[in-house]
Amino acid sequence: MRVRECRKSMDRSVRIAAVIPWVLGTLACAVPDDTVWDDEWQFRGDDGDVIQTPPNPPGGFINNGLDDPDVGGIDPAHGLHTVDGLDGAHLSDSGRLATARYVVECALSSDQTVTKTVDGEPVDFHGALGLAPEWYDEPCDQSCQEWVSACVLARTNVSGQTVSLHLRGEHPALGTTPDPGHPHYEANFFGNLFLSDDEAYMCQGTLIGSVLAQLDGRTCSNLLGGYCGFTTYGGCMVPPLSSRCDFVRPVSPTAIDCMKGISPGGAPLHTITTYVETPLL
Repeated sequence: MRVRECRKSMDRSVRIAAVIPWVLGTLACAVPDDTVWDDEWQFRGDDGDVIQTPPNPPGGFINNGLDDPDVGGIDPAHGLHTVDGLDGAHLSDSGRLATARYVVECALSSDQTVTKTVDGEPVDFHGALGLAPEWYDEPCDQSCQEWVSACVLARTNVSGQTVSLHLRGEHPALGTTPDPGHPHYEANFFGNLFLSDDEAYMCQGTLIGSVLAQLDGRTCSNLLGGYCGFTTYGGCMVPPLSSRCDFVRPVSPTAIDCMKGISPGGAPLHTITTYVETPLL
């Protein structure tokens, strides 16, 4: 199974031509990478589509496809390898199983794996990004909860489609370096899904970024997708909302520690910025 696959869709090309004519001259089918994923990195979502994540996504590259970021049954007060932290008895539902996989992939590093018994069978949950590797056997504190939440929110996509993302942030596992293959600034995600009242926030990047993300199958950063139930703040780089987040890199920016609320204020939250590819014809 290859990391990236050339895709052509007449319906999608018609939509792109209608909305953004100038993109047509720049679109081309990329040569697939030669990286091969093991079968253990493959599972199916509720809609039957295969959801895949490479065991060591370089520099914040990862897919998405989670349709519900409900972390119920995952207790940050305990390590993920413990029953109290992640109990396999809660994972017989396919939605909760998918969420648990995404949480572990966001939190743990690629050399960490937790094994749970689900419906009487052992199931391995592999780390990938390493935003909170200490959560393997230690509690997940507020910083850990915010990083993992931002990652899970960024990877939520109620369409169920898997779209290649480049995640960036002020975390050593991510960094703020741009990637030429993912040039379009989609959005910023932040919050805390482990509180009694889920905090899920999003502010948009550039208009072209959110439109292209929508055309490629993303649903949470554009009004047409319904924002996935997140609290949204519009464009975070547009005054006066531009004071909500700190940014690094004036060109191809990365948001640092965005704030929630009707007006900017309060304690900032760890934030992940997403960049997407140009949709393929």
